Amino acid sequence: MRLKSIISLHKILLMTVVCMPLTVFCTISFGQDRKIDTLYLELDMKYRIPEQWSVLPIELEDPYKRVKNGPPLVNVIHKANVGWLSRWIANPKKTVQNAKMPNLGLNFDEIKAVIVYLNSIAEKDVPDVTWEGFLLKKEDELSDEEYEKMDKVFNNGKGVWGRARCTICHPIKGSGGNVGVGPDLGEITTKINRNWLYDWLSNTKSHFPDTMMAQYRFTDNDVRGIVEFVMRDTQFIPEEKEEDEGTVAPVEQEVEVLSEKEFAGLRQDSALIETGKNIVEKARCFVCHDIKGISEIMPVVEKKRDVLAGFEKLLYEIKCLTCHRIQDKGGSYAPNLTFAGSKIKMDWERVFLQAPDIIRPLSQQMPKFNLTEEDAKFATEFIEKNLLFKETLPDFYKDGAPSVEVVASGEKLFYEKGCNTCHAEGTKGGGVVGPNLATVGDRLRSSYILYHLKNPQLANPQGVEPNFGLSDDELKQMLGFLVDHVQKKEGK
Repeated sequence: MRLKSIISLHKILLMTVVCMPLTVFCTISFGQDRKIDTLYLELDMKYRIPEQWSVLPIELEDPYKRVKNGPPLVNVIHKANVGWLSRWIANPKKTVQNAKMPNLGLNFDEIKAVIVYLNSIAEKDVPDVTWEGFLLKKEDELSDEEYEKMDKVFNNGKGVWGRARCTICHPIKGSGGNVGVGPDLGEITTKINRNWLYDWLSNTKSHFPDTMMAQYRFTDNDVRGIVEFVMRDTQFIPEEKEEDEGTVAPVEQEVEVLSEKEFAGLRQDSALIETGKNIVEKARCFVCHDIKGISEIMPVVEKKRDVLAGFEKLLYEIKCLTCHRIQDKGGSYAPNLTFAGSKIKMDWERVFLQAPDIIRPLSQQMPKFNLTEEDAKFATEFIEKNLLFKETLPDFYKDGAPSVEVVASGEKLFYEKGCNTCHAEGTKGGGVVGPNLATVGDRLRSSYILYHLKNPQLANPQGVEPNFGLSDDELKQMLGFLVDHVQKKEGK
C-alpha cells in the first residue's frame, strides 16, 4: 500500500515538471499578472540609467569609492619625520584633529618596530631640491635684505594658496574644510619637510594615485611660494598653550617619541623589521593602505591611467568629482554637472574654467587650477556633447531677444517677488545668498533659466529658492529680464 502511494506521488511530481513550461506559457500568452521578486526590482532600479540621463562614452571614476582610503605607505618615512610618526601611531586624533585612523593601542616598543618596518619598504628618497640660502634660515637670522626677498616668496605663495582654495578641503585647527576630504593642516610643520612638500605639490599622483586632491598646474615659482608660506605662516605651526594665573593645568601623559638618533641605530635591525611587519599585518593596516610586501593579502588592481586622454584625463587629474557630481558619482559640495551642457553657455564656461570668478558670494569659490586653453576646450566639448537632458528644453526666446517692454515688466516682477533679497542684480546691490545675476544672460542658457524658474527645486533639489508659481506671462517677463543681463549691459 505504501509503495503504491509513493509511485502515485512520483507521477504527480513528474506531471508538474512536464506541465510547468506550458503553465508559464499560458500565463504569458493570456496576459495574466505575474509576481516579480522584489530583489530583481531593486537591482533594476539600482542599475537602470534614468530616462533623462545621457549614456556617457567614458566610465566615471568615483573618488568616494576608492578601494583604499589611506595613502600608500611605501615612502611614508620620507613624508613624515619619525617623531611625528611616533605621536601619530600612538594617538591619531590627538595628533591631527580630523584624523580617521583608529587608535591601535600599541606600546612604544611596538610603535618603534612599525616605524623601522615602514623605513625598510621605502623605495626612493625625497628629491634633493635646491633652495636659496636665505629660505633655509629662521626669521630672526635673516638680514633686512634677506627678509625682504623671503617675504616676496612668502607673499607669492600666500596668493597662490588663496587662489587654489586649499581650505575648501583642508581645515586648519578645526576651521574650514567644508568638503571634508583633507587632513587638518594646523600643525603640518611638525610633520613634513620642505623637500617632500615641494615634491608632493609638483606631482600628487606620483605619491598617491587615488588621492582626492587635484593635480594643480603649478609653476616652479608657485610651488616654492606655497612651501614657504606653509613652512612659515603661524596658522600651520602649533599654538603655544597659555596657562591662566592661579590655575593648575591638567597633567597629560607624555607620549614617548622616537628620536632621529635612536632611529638611526635601529633602522637596519632585521628582527625589528619583521616584528613591525607582523604588527602591521595583525592590525589590518592593509585594509586602508597599500603596503609593499603585504598588499597581496588585499591587493589593489592598478588602473592604467597613463592611457587616459581628453576630458577623462582632466577628471582624474583635477578630481572634479571630489566637489561636483555627474549622474550618480562624485560629491555634493559644488553644483551637479549631470545636465551642465543644457544649463551653461560654453563660451562662458571656457573662460571661467581658466580663470574662475565669484558666482556665489557666500560659498567657497572654485579653485584656480591653472587650466590651459586646451584643457578648457576638452571639458566644454565633452560637457556640451554629453551632459544634457535627453529632451530639448522649451525656450521663449530661441528666435529672438526680449523686447524692451518685456524686460521692464520682468524687472518690476523681480523686485515685487523680492528676488533681490537673495540675489544682487549687477551693481545695484541685493542679497548674497544666491548668485549675482550681473551677467546671468552670458552664463546660463535661456532655456535652462526658464526650466529653473518653473520649478527651482526640480532644477536644484539642494536649492533654497522658493517656487513662486509664476504664470506663463510672468515666466516670459522674468526670463526676458534675466537674459538681458549680459556683460555689455554691465559696461564690462
